[in-house]
Amino acid sequence: MKLFKAKIFSLEMGFSRKEFLTLLESQNKLIYSRRGDVISFKFSGQVVVISVGVEGIRRIGSARIPMLKVSFDFSSMGDIEQEQFMKVFLLKFQRGGG
Repeated sequence: MKLFKAKIFSLEMGFSRKEFLTLLESQNKLIYSRRGDVISFKFSGQVVVISVGVEGIRRIGSARIPMLKVSFDFSSMGDIEQEQFMKVFLLKFQRGGG
């Protein structure tokens, strides 16, 4: 099964910008360079570009949960590498539930 079939898509992630960038800096599996809101990852000799959008708040009842739009561009990456990258990315950036 292929994760995220589209080459260009966005996810709404349950992080503040600060939390996302802290996780990015603390992970040691994905090689990246960052220029402002644009992060370029090298993976299997290919490049994926991620753009970090504006931080927002998702309201569920009285709960207020941070939300960060993260846009992915896999246009210069093969399908197999895209699937492998997303597995690693989601593992490194998953949130524990309780």
